[in-house]
Amino acid sequence: MSASRDRCLVCGGTGELWTGGRGRHLLRCRQCGFAWVGEGVARDGTGESIYESDQPIFATERDYYLDETAAEAARAKLEWIARFVPPRGTLLDVGANYGYFLQQARGSFDATGIEPSATVVAWGREHLGVNLEQGSIEADNPAYRDRFDVVTLFDVIEHLPDPRSALERCRGYLKRDGYLFITTHDAGALTARLLGTHWYYIDIVEHVSLFSTANLATLLRECGYRLVERRTIGRSYRLSYIERRLSQLARESALLRIVHLASLPLRLAGNLRVPISAGDVMGLVAARD
Repeated sequence: MSASRDRCLVCGGTGELWTGGRGRHLLRCRQCGFAWVGEGVARDGTGESIYESDQPIFATERDYYLDETAAEAARAKLEWIARFVPPRGTLLDVGANYGYFLQQARGSFDATGIEPSATVVAWGREHLGVNLEQGSIEADNPAYRDRFDVVTLFDVIEHLPDPRSALERCRGYLKRDGYLFITTHDAGALTARLLGTHWYYIDIVEHVSLFSTANLATLLRECGYRLVERRTIGRSYRLSYIERRLSQLARESALLRIVHLASLPLRLAGNLRVPISAGDVMGLVAARD
């Protein structure tokens, strides 16, 4: 682990080991509570990140990413945006995945998305007809500067090893008084604090940056944003996804192994979906100052 990864990128405080496994370490800042995986984004044998490959890590989760529940969540997010931004503007969806949110947004905005995996980009273009480009917020695109009324980071910032740079780049892509919309896990929520290292959003392979509402709001202000709204976010999940996700996380937690065993009957009704809002997923709206 490099020395630079031992310091908190929010406040500069010292990180201490929170939990770890499989040669990876989740550190947490003693001062502000920001948590990060010191090794950064996981990579395969070729050096590609787990999101860039022809078979990205989420490709098998069709009951989450390629499901009606994804379209339903996209519609809810578009309604959220409409409270702050009138239609007919320009929108950039960062980490757009297969493009379900873009599909919903294109009726209201001139919507563009970026996604690291060429395979995923090709699927979205072919099956959803969306304006999806291969790219990452970790690399600058001069053509995007001062171009967008809205930039979205939906379930993305937790996957980024340098969220400060990403937020600064998003600000550069926004027009003056443009809006940034973020959803991510809230490590300061009651559920997260009660579960501790057994919190189901701790995933040392995929989730390399974990914020609380407070320290993310601090980082946004430092990056030149004005915080407009903070809220919690819920969505519906297929029972099959819940059971499989618990099986993946059970490798790192004895408590979650017990929970997974108790969830095995969910396989009998895997296609059913349930709404979940545990208060540990935050939604933030910030305006470019």
